[in-house]
Amino acid sequence: MYKMTTALVLGLALTGCASMKPTVHTESTFVIYDVKPATLDRNLFLKAVLDGVQKSASKLRVNREIPPAELPATPGRFELQDPFANSRMGALLASQAQSIRVPVCKNALMTVSTDNTSMAQYGEQTTFFLCVLPYKDGYHIDIHATFVRANSGLTPQGISAAVGRSLIGDSSQFIPRTMNNVRAAAEAVGGKVTVIDSYIPEDFKGAFVNQAESAGK
Repeated sequence: MYKMTTALVLGLALTGCASMKPTVHTESTFVIYDVKPATLDRNLFLKAVLDGVQKSASKLRVNREIPPAELPATPGRFELQDPFANSRMGALLASQAQSIRVPVCKNALMTVSTDNTSMAQYGEQTTFFLCVLPYKDGYHIDIHATFVRANSGLTPQGISAAVGRSLIGDSSQFIPRTMNNVRAAAEAVGGKVTVIDSYIPEDFKGAFVNQAESAGK
């Protein structure tokens, strides 16, 4: 094991000097599922979706609203909004080539969000957001997630994280896995699930099981 680790470190140092420079990489992903029919047991359906998220997250923020008096003919869609728009903080972030946009769903039946910092010691952080939007023919499940990976360069922490990623990948692979969990949960209570739209980076596929491909199809 020591020889393998040493070889990996030398390989990283010789072939990836540029990639080992201190960097912060942020990438977003989303998928929108259509779930029919509208006659699904609402409580069972929402519980199943929530359970699907909880398989990969330990701490959730959940908000459930009452159903609308009249269901729309077509469902809404999540939007990305800048909470610091037209503020001094927003101007400061813009001057540093940074932007913060958070997903928002109007008239959602349920929203679920979580921030996963369990891999923060390796420079990784994930935010996950889900909303359920009802309409006349069924439901839409909108999922948006952001993955942040910080590379601390040729430091002991940076080298350790790089070696780990080369062996088992990074924690971004849990995002499409959670998407698939939600999809399977909706199907388990009788839902027919169709992908309406998606963007899942190839980098999220994982080292052993490529769930990125199946989550968006």
